[in-house]
Amino acid sequence: MEHFYKNIHGWFDFEDVYSEMVSTAQSGSHFVEIGSWKGKSTAYMAVEIVNSRKLIKFDCIDTWLGSFEHTQGQWAEDSDVVNGNLFDTFLQNIQPVRGVINPIRMSSVAASALYIDNSLDFVFLDGAHDPDSVNADIISWYPKVKNGGILGGHDFGWISVSNVVRSHFNDFKVINDSWLKLKN
Repeated sequence: MEHFYKNIHGWFDFEDVYSEMVSTAQSGSHFVEIGSWKGKSTAYMAVEIVNSRKLIKFDCIDTWLGSFEHTQGQWAEDSDVVNGNLFDTFLQNIQPVRGVINPIRMSSVAASALYIDNSLDFVFLDGAHDPDSVNADIISWYPKVKNGGILGGHDFGWISVSNVVRSHFNDFKVINDSWLKLKN
């Protein structure tokens, strides 16, 4: 299947991370994306999963209301935010790969309670970027990752993200603007 993510509005520069996760995953793996916005990264991951022919469960968690930087920041005038249409736009954008994606419309912390500890192979955090939210995401999701699995996230270049990641982990890898922590 051809990638179509470039036609979707949003921010996404971690193709190499998502490709590597699919490439190294076993069939039967379970991935979770926190913060899916309009579906750009989601569509990329789903096409990678389809093309791998592996059975990888892919859950996408978002409120689809926008976090502070979307509702109060420079993107507050985005028509989908203003009109409350983010979720509908997301569903339209992922339509070609909808069968691969399980959208869960909840806050990140609340959704983490849906998963048992040590059950997930890969969790990628790209929701709200304020320190309290990043901290809550790490505390909520790290226990859900299996030993040998990876917790990661985007926007390591943001001080609010990098400071919190460093406060939790000494050993993690940074690839471009993403961070990855192998759970062992």
